[in-house]
Amino acid sequence: MRARRRLPRPALRVTAGLGAGLALSGCAVTAPADARPVAPPRAGHGPDAPTSDAPTAGTYSGSGSYETPGGRQRIDVTVVLADGVVTDLRVDPAATNTTSLRFQERFASAVVEAVVGRTLDEVAVDRLAGSSSTGAGFMAALEQAVRDARA
Repeated sequence: MRARRRLPRPALRVTAGLGAGLALSGCAVTAPADARPVAPPRAGHGPDAPTSDAPTAGTYSGSGSYETPGGRQRIDVTVVLADGVVTDLRVDPAATNTTSLRFQERFASAVVEAVVGRTLDEVAVDRLAGSSSTGAGFMAALEQAVRDARA
């Protein structure tokens, strides 16, 4: 019978750390390289500086559409803003395709945690909760809502 070779403690720590890092990287909200935040960054201004394009605090809604293999789908978003920060968010799945509807439901349950508490400058959602297309519709709906907030 062969004896099992044991790894030294530092090697175990490194291996455990790498495993944890790999596991957590699958949970990240990712954005493509060309993704842009909802609101353009305000160069040369501090975070508390007033700007003319700052959205008015309140509750705003928007709808966004996007293409899927099952056809064009729609998603509805309601966002609550205060001082340029998302304080609450509701995503209403509106897909007509059952597969897209399932993806939208999974997306809706994950996106709230990823967006609430962030400034509009920080919000750039792409793939989330296994959904690779819903983020485009979400961002379009959020941009529509933010346009209304600035009007």
